[in-house]
Amino acid sequence: MDLEELDARHARREPTWLDLRDPDPAELEAVAGVLGLHSLALEDSREFGQRPKLDRYPDQLLLVVYGLTMEPGGVPELVEVHVHVVDATVVTISRRPPAQLDRVRRRLDGGDCSTGELVYRVIDAVVDSLTEGLEVVADEVDAFERTIFDHPRARDRDRMAVLRRGLNGLRRTLAVQRQVWPRIVEQVVAISADAEESRAYLADVGDHLSQALDEIEADRESLQGMLDTYSNEVQERLTIVATIFLPLTALTGFFGTNFQWMLDHIGSGWAFLVFGVGGTLVSCLAIVLWLRRTGLLDRTRPED
Repeated sequence: MDLEELDARHARREPTWLDLRDPDPAELEAVAGVLGLHSLALEDSREFGQRPKLDRYPDQLLLVVYGLTMEPGGVPELVEVHVHVVDATVVTISRRPPAQLDRVRRRLDGGDCSTGELVYRVIDAVVDSLTEGLEVVADEVDAFERTIFDHPRARDRDRMAVLRRGLNGLRRTLAVQRQVWPRIVEQVVAISADAEESRAYLADVGDHLSQALDEIEADRESLQGMLDTYSNEVQERLTIVATIFLPLTALTGFFGTNFQWMLDHIGSGWAFLVFGVGGTLVSCLAIVLWLRRTGLLDRTRPED
């Protein structure tokens, strides 16, 4: 980071993007001194954990927006990005930036870009991280839906619970971000060279944000439904096992009462085979036939 060059570009009001990734306090203070960041805006960027918001100061803006990082097999993690707009200079501050910001940098490398367009591209990249991360979640939810009826497993149940808990926190944060979005649009349009075109592009980003919220809600409902299904499947299988062993337990208990008549008359090998083994097999066969008749052992799933 060349502070002299930053100061010169800022003095010329030349559109500039400075991307700070987990800066230390000294770096942050140095940039604030060059650009004249408002003390309240600087304090917010020192202490992360802000709500999505837009703060307007006399000659600058502070936008706090959230994206998402999601690796296969991981947990949805919110990414907090602070966007400071001071004249023509845009400063983004994050501790774990979404990968989509690197794409913006590559696209802008060597090209001109106005301040309004720069702010739009940054915000659009952050929102794109939401939709792309949620695609990974949706694929995992679809995989669970294909196996939950045939192979309910405890580790799948635990994974679904973890995903749903992560989506709950994501939903709360993005709901606030969606409420703040109209104010963000108005302020970014106000600093854009082409107001109408910027408004159209920002409206498209707002649609993506709404789509992300709808996807989160759908995935949450699917996961909750599958968790309930898992519980029902386990209870049903335990009920089947109990149903099989209940008459067998009654039968063995009956023959284990040691009635005198039984002691006198059931002592040969054929009696053991008929009453002991035969009675058990007949009971099992009757239970299996009853379970098939009720459909519990012959369930077929319709093809997708």
